[in-house]
Amino acid sequence: DAGATWTRVGTDSRMWSRGWYFGGITVEPKNPDVVYSCNVNVYRSDDAGKTWAPIKGAPGGDDYHALWIDPLNPERRILGVDQGTVVSLNGGTTWSSWYNQPTGQFYHVSTDNQFPYWVYGSQQDSGAAAVPSRTSVIDGINLTNFREITAGGESDNIAPDPKDPNILYGGRAEKLDLRTQQTQSIDPTIAHPNIDRRTWSLPLVFSPRDPRVLYFSNQRLFRTEDGGAHWSVISPDLTRENPGTPPNLDAETAALRPGPRPGVIYAIAPSRLADHDIWVGTDDGFIWRTRDEGAHWQNITPPALTPWSKVGIIDASHYDAESAYAAVDRHRLDDFRPYIYRTHDGGKTWQWIGSGLPTFVNAVREDPARRGLLYAATEKGVSVSFDDGDHWQSLQMNLPVTSVRDIEVHGNDVVIATHGRAFWIMDDVTPLRQIGAYLIKPATTIRFRPAGFTGSPMPKDEPMASNPPFGAYIDYVCGPALAGRPAEAGPHTVTLEILDSNNALVRRYSSADAPPKPDPAKLGTAPEWFITPSTLKTTPGMHRFVWPLRYPAPAALARGRGGWADGVWAPPGEYTVALTVDGRRLTQPLVVAPDPRLNLPATAYVEEFTLARQIEEMRAAVSTALSDAHEMMKKLKDEGLKRRLNEIADLASEDQWWMLPRSTTSLRYLDTALQKLEAAVDGADAAPTPDAREGWAQLRPVAAATLRAWSEFKGSVP
Repeated sequence: DAGATWTRVGTDSRMWSRGWYFGGITVEPKNPDVVYSCNVNVYRSDDAGKTWAPIKGAPGGDDYHALWIDPLNPERRILGVDQGTVVSLNGGTTWSSWYNQPTGQFYHVSTDNQFPYWVYGSQQDSGAAAVPSRTSVIDGINLTNFREITAGGESDNIAPDPKDPNILYGGRAEKLDLRTQQTQSIDPTIAHPNIDRRTWSLPLVFSPRDPRVLYFSNQRLFRTEDGGAHWSVISPDLTRENPGTPPNLDAETAALRPGPRPGVIYAIAPSRLADHDIWVGTDDGFIWRTRDEGAHWQNITPPALTPWSKVGIIDASHYDAESAYAAVDRHRLDDFRPYIYRTHDGGKTWQWIGSGLPTFVNAVREDPARRGLLYAATEKGVSVSFDDGDHWQSLQMNLPVTSVRDIEVHGNDVVIATHGRAFWIMDDVTPLRQIGAYLIKPATTIRFRPAGFTGSPMPKDEPMASNPPFGAYIDYVCGPALAGRPAEAGPHTVTLEILDSNNALVRRYSSADAPPKPDPAKLGTAPEWFITPSTLKTTPGMHRFVWPLRYPAPAALARGRGGWADGVWAPPGEYTVALTVDGRRLTQPLVVAPDPRLNLPATAYVEEFTLARQIEEMRAAVSTALSDAHEMMKKLKDEGLKRRLNEIADLASEDQWWMLPRSTTSLRYLDTALQKLEAAVDGADAAPTPDAREGWAQLRPVAAATLRAWSEFKGSVP
C-alpha cells in the first residue's frame, strides 16, 4: 500500500551489518516474493524476506552498494561495488570481473626510493596496494605487476622505509617485511592505552632529514627511530576542546562522539630544512609548530580556521624553513569552497590562496625544483599555480574528472591518488618548471632498457596502464608565429639534432621527414610489436619528442620499417640537444645517466658501444651485399655465374630461408652470425664478454674476405 503500513518479516542481522553506510533492497521485476539485499554479501530471499541465503560475496572484499535488474529481461543484471561494476547475463549464476576497471579508491599516495620507484596507497575495501611506476616490457603495467600489501588497511597511510624498499610501515601502525610477508604490529598506543583516539585515516610520515625517524599520531604525536620498537610521545593532546557539533551531523550521531575532544592530528610535516622542526594540523581546525622536537609547541592556527575545519595536508617548504602550505577541507560545515593557506613567516601570518580553484581541496604540494610552483588536489582534479598560489589553472590534461585525494612529487614526476580512478602519474614535469622557454632543458635521463622478448604480449583488451616512453624527453614550444606563417613562405621546418660530447652528430630528425611507415609485408611480424617513434610537430604549443637513446640504424638494416629502425645504444654521458626552427637554433645540455641498479665502470659502456658499432657497420655492408646479390641472381642467365654467385652468397628462396647456410663464409651465414653477435654485445648493459670478442675476431676477417670476393665477382659480371 505504498508504505502506508509495514510488517516486519525478519530479524536476520546480516541485512544490517553495514546499514549505516550502505545497503539496499531490490525486488525481482516479475516475482515480488524474490528479494535481494545488498551488503557485504548479496543475499536472496524467495519468501518475501523471511529467510535469506548469500548468493555472492565474502570472502571477497566487495561491498555491494547497488543492484539493477533489467525489467524486460531479468536475466540481465548489474551490481555496483566499491571496485566497479559486474554484469550477469544468466540471472546471477555467473558474473563478469571488475578487474578490467581502474576504479581504485585511494586515500593517500607515497613512493619509495628504488628504481624504478613503486607507488603505494590504501584503497577503500580492496586494502593497501603497490604498483611499479614503470616496467621493462612494452605491454606496460598490468595486473601481474600489482602487489597487495598487508600494512595500511583500506584507509591509512603507507610509509616506505627510505633506506630499505622491502620494509613498509602502514596502518596504525604496522611494519611489513616484503621478503617474508610478515606484518608486525608496532602500534604505539599499546603502551599508552589511555590516549588511543582514532579516525578513518591517520598520518605516518618519515623525517626528510633523518631517515630513521618515523612519526605517527592520534590526538598526540609519536616518534620512533628504531622501526617502532620504541615510541616516545612528543606532544600533548593538540586538538580542540568542545569544538561543538558540525552541521552535517544529526543530534543522535553527534551524541555518540567520544568526549569533549573528538579530534586527532591529521597532518604531519617535518621540516625539510631545519632539524627538530615539525608542523602538524588537526582535523578540527588547529595548526601547531614545534622547533625542538616536541618540547614546546606553538599554536599558529590562521584566524579564519573555525572548529571542524579539517587540515588535510601540510607541506613544509623545500626552500625556506619559515614557509609552509596547508590544505583545509570544510565540507563538514557545508562549505565546499577551496581553502589553501600559505605562510612565509613561520605561521605568524597566513594568506588564503584558493582563488581560482574549482572546489574544495584535499592536498597541496610544493614543487621541489621550482620555487612558487604548486600543485593542488581538488575534488574535481588537479590544478597548478606558477606564482605561489596567487593564480591557479587546470592541470587536468587527460585525467578524468575525479576526486584527487593526495599528490606526491617524485623526482620529475607528479604522482596522484584518486578516489575512484586509481593512481595516475604525469611523467617528467620539467616543462612546467621551465615554462616560458622554447627549448626546455631536458631532465637527466636514465638509460633504462626495455626487456627483450618476454613471450606473447598481454592482449590489448586486458586492463593495463601505459609505461612512460623509453628514452629522453625533449620538450619544445612552437609559438603562434610558426604556425601562422604565410603559405607563400614555404613549409616551415623543425629539426632536432643530438650531438655527443665531441659535438659529433648522433642522430638528426626533421619535421620534413616522411612519417615512419613500416611495410608490414617486409617486417616479418605485425607492426604492433614495434614501438612507434616520435615525430616533430610544428603546430603552436608545447610538444614532447622522445629520443630512444640510440643511434640510427644503417639504411641497409632499416629496410621494411620505413627507415626508422634504431641502431646501437648511445653510451651514458653528456650530450647536446640542438633544435632549429626556421633557421633559429637553440641548444640545451642533456645528461644520459646509467641505470642506477647497475654498478658498471664507465669503460664498460664505451667498450660495448665501440664493439657494437663495429659489428653494425660490418653487418650493414654484408646486408647490402646480400640484398644486391638477390637482385643480381634474378637477372643472371649464365649458369656458371649463378653457381659462382651462390658460392659467395648462399642465397635461399623464400621457402628455404629457415634452412641453415651451407657455407660459413657466405653472405647469408655472415648476415645471420653478425646479427646474433651484435644482439649479444648491444643487448644488455655490460662489457663485451670474452666469447663475444673472440666471435668478432673470427668473423671480421671472414666477412672482409667475402665482401672482397663479392666485389670482385660483381665487377666481373658483364
